[in-house]
Amino acid sequence: MTEPEPAPKTEPAPDERGGSTGAGRGVLFIAFAKFYFMASGLFVQIRLPAILSRGAFGSFSLVSSIASFVNNVVVTGTIQTVSRFSVQNPGKAREVQAAGLRMHVRIGLPIAVAFIALAPLVSWLVLLDTSKTAPLMLAGLIMGGYSFYAVFVGTANGLHQFHKQAGLDIMFATLRVAGLIGMAMAGLGVVGVIGGWVAAVGVILCAAIVWVGLPRTGARERMPVRPLVRYFIGVAVYLTLFNALMFIDTILIKRFATVYFSEHAHELAASIDRVWPAATGTSSWPVRVSGYFAKATDLADVQNAYYAAVQNVARLSYQAIIAATFVIFPLISRSTFTEDKETTRGYIRVTSRYSLVFAMAISVVMAANPADMLGLVYAQDYVELGATALVPLALGNVAFSMFAINGTILNSAGLTRPAVVVAAIAVTVSIVGNWIAIPIAIEHDCTLEVAASVSAGAMGVAAVASGWIMYRKLGAFVPLASFVRIAIATFASLAVGRVVPFHGKLMTLVEAVIVGLTFLVVLIATRELGPRDLQAIKAVRKKRAAGGAEP
Repeated sequence: MTEPEPAPKTEPAPDERGGSTGAGRGVLFIAFAKFYFMASGLFVQIRLPAILSRGAFGSFSLVSSIASFVNNVVVTGTIQTVSRFSVQNPGKAREVQAAGLRMHVRIGLPIAVAFIALAPLVSWLVLLDTSKTAPLMLAGLIMGGYSFYAVFVGTANGLHQFHKQAGLDIMFATLRVAGLIGMAMAGLGVVGVIGGWVAAVGVILCAAIVWVGLPRTGARERMPVRPLVRYFIGVAVYLTLFNALMFIDTILIKRFATVYFSEHAHELAASIDRVWPAATGTSSWPVRVSGYFAKATDLADVQNAYYAAVQNVARLSYQAIIAATFVIFPLISRSTFTEDKETTRGYIRVTSRYSLVFAMAISVVMAANPADMLGLVYAQDYVELGATALVPLALGNVAFSMFAINGTILNSAGLTRPAVVVAAIAVTVSIVGNWIAIPIAIEHDCTLEVAASVSAGAMGVAAVASGWIMYRKLGAFVPLASFVRIAIATFASLAVGRVVPFHGKLMTLVEAVIVGLTFLVVLIATRELGPRDLQAIKAVRKKRAAGGAEP
């Protein structure tokens, strides 16, 4: 937190502040924080299935997906809004922060209240499972707290105080792990686990207030909130579609699996009787002793549990790449605001190309040996039912990562409408495709791999279309030659992964290293990576230092 300044002085620009962080170091700070956040999130997703039943884990994953669907829109939209207005008016960063807090009195709180109020309808009409009402209502509190917390993160991001943003990320990740795992171990079920998440949000909001600081009061001019609201709504439309692409398959699997198991309830009951013939009466002895009945909603939750495991591993590339979006957004905003087209193209080329290389390097390791990679962190039944779905979803998340980068660049350059159109097309493909394919796939016992394939295809559409628009509007994207070389490296790595006969947890890690090295060696052999990359990075750093963007 900076020292108070007497009014009416304006706050110094980030480049004039000793507490600001340059883009180069900002990447390192946020990359480490996102890696920590990713690792802690993966730890949660590994431990929860070991503590909760399959049905409870699937239920939590579903509620978490729906809450994250809305929460990600509010949080990311807020960070981008506050960051954009802060970098364009660095001397008024605290006024922007105050306007952001007022904005969420009008937007964040009503969204949280509406989510809580609509939870019964969503459970009844969409999920076909009224048991999800209570955890969904509790999850609405997360949005209320996190909407205000995001204002403080956006202020730190816009001021280039990436070390504070990273610190808050790490702190929240730690609190979230403690809350989720602690409540699960206490045996409080899905509602208790969601309650632990709510508690973590409350604590991190208080920490952000202390560390980033509240906006100063005094004689300063009060910034109108309407421009922030307009920009937030424009970005929120895109983010709603973007997050729908991430979560719609989970929701539709739950819905159609519930329908299927409801329609085949008598067959399921007969199957239990065939396994454990009834001694007397009409029900088998396990049902009479345990009181267990094969409820359609519970069986659908189990399907969600298996698919959530695949998603958690497949999304590692996206989680790793997302750090770049928090750094590139203020940089693109500043360069497009000052009409520095060459700098904008430079940021786009570097970010897009390296993001594709890095995301593919992670995903190809997963796709090359899906069963053993899934088996590193999950039980055997997760492996048997989810391995075939990991290949398309892992590769699809590379496309999703690129769409995330492309969408961030388009939004930060003020090209929100094209980004919205692309996202709408991709979501339509995903909804229509999954709506048609999932009911058919359930009948043939291939639900997960079909849903993964349809979702991956929709993500590919989004990545290609947004990349084409970015090239047309901003004049830069990943060069075609780079696409070809990265594709060659990908196929070579997949081939190596399929012929290497390693199994078991330790040898699977060895194989992962071999596959990763194959990918890197092919990129170097095809001259996709080489000395020019090091020189380019040095040149960008020198240019930023000369222009004052880096202290």
